[in-house]
Amino acid sequence: MEFVDRLLKRFDGDAGLKKPTSALVCFSSPKTGKKMAQLIFQVAMTRSEGSSITLLYFMNRREEDLPEEEIAMLQSKISTDFMPKREKEKITLRTFISDEADHMAQIGKMIDELGCNLLVRGIRNEELNIRQVEHYSRLRRDPANPLPAILAQFPEEESLILQELSAMMENNRIPTALFVDNGMQQASRIFLPLLCKSDIHLFTYLYHLVQQEQTEIMLWDAIGIIKTEPKLQKIYQFIEKKSDGKLDLWNNDRKIDETFIREQDLMMIGVEGWSRLTNTPLLWKEQLPSLLIIKDNNL
Repeated sequence: MEFVDRLLKRFDGDAGLKKPTSALVCFSSPKTGKKMAQLIFQVAMTRSEGSSITLLYFMNRREEDLPEEEIAMLQSKISTDFMPKREKEKITLRTFISDEADHMAQIGKMIDELGCNLLVRGIRNEELNIRQVEHYSRLRRDPANPLPAILAQFPEEESLILQELSAMMENNRIPTALFVDNGMQQASRIFLPLLCKSDIHLFTYLYHLVQQEQTEIMLWDAIGIIKTEPKLQKIYQFIEKKSDGKLDLWNNDRKIDETFIREQDLMMIGVEGWSRLTNTPLLWKEQLPSLLIIKDNNL
C-alpha cells in the first residue's frame, strides 16, 4: 500500500522523525493558546534542540485600542507563561500580537518568512463548539451542498470562522491542525481513532506522544489496518516498544461507550477520519473531549 510504504520510509532509521519542528501556533484566546503550546511539545517534539514555536495571538476587537505598553506586557506574559520550564534553553519562542483582519494572509506570510513546517490554529468552545464543527463537516462531505448555502446556516461570526478554518485546512501545503478547545485542562488521556487508510500519518504524532511522561494513549483501529498490513504492524510494534506501556490498542470486540469518552482529555484524529466520524451515528459523539484534527499531505 502506497500510504504505508511512505510512512515506513519516514520511520526508516528514525532520523526523519527527529528533524526540528518549526510550529506556527495561532489563537484568539491566551488561555487556549497556552494549552496549544503545551500540546505542540507533546505531539511534535521528541528532541526540541533546533526547534521553534511562533505564537500568533489574534487580538479581539475589545483589545485593539490597548496602549502599546499594555500590549508589550501582554506579549511578555505570553512568552513567559507558555514555555515549559524544562524547554526554555532548548527551543526558540517567538511571540506576535496581531490586529489584522485577514488572518489567512498573515498566516501564509509568516509560514513563508519563518519556514514553518507545522501550523496549528486553535479555537475555544465559545467561538465555535464541537457540535457546530461536526455539523459543518457533515454538510461539506456532501458535494451537493454549495459552500455559500452551508455558511448561511450559521450565525455570521461562526460563519466567518468556519470559512477561515476551511481555507486553512484546504490550502496549506504544510501539516495543519485544528485544535477545538472543549475545556481541556491537560492532555494526559488521549484517544486516537484510526478510521481510514489515509490517516495513518497520525503514527508520526503518536511516535512523539508515547515518549512523553504521564501520557496514556488508546488507539482504536476501527478498520483493522494494523492487523492486515504487516508493514504497518511493524511500525506499530516499533512505537509500542518506545511507549513504556503508555500505548494500548482498543479491543474491537468491545463497544466504545460514553463513560470511556468522558474520561479522555483529547481526541486526536485525521481530517479524513473526522469527516467519516461526523457521518457515523454513534451515541458517544455527544461526549467528545477537546479535538486535535490533523491534515498531513506530506505522507
